[in-house]
Amino acid sequence: MHHWGYFHPFAFIFPLLFIAFFAANFIMWRRRGRFCFQGNADAQVILAKRLASGEIDIEEYEKINEILKQK
Repeated sequence: MHHWGYFHPFAFIFPLLFIAFFAANFIMWRRRGRFCFQGNADAQVILAKRLASGEIDIEEYEKINEILKQK
């Protein structure tokens, strides 16, 4: 066996993995902010599809659409 002293030959991998982990989390955190407010748009698309398919009528569509716009 070799005596490596205080330095293991692969010890540089752990700090690199640590930095990569935080970099990936930071990038994911930054990208998440751009997609937070799409929930309302998705709900309006679903609402429009329900109107087009005949599941709801115009009055119900307008009522729900006003509620979605308030949020």
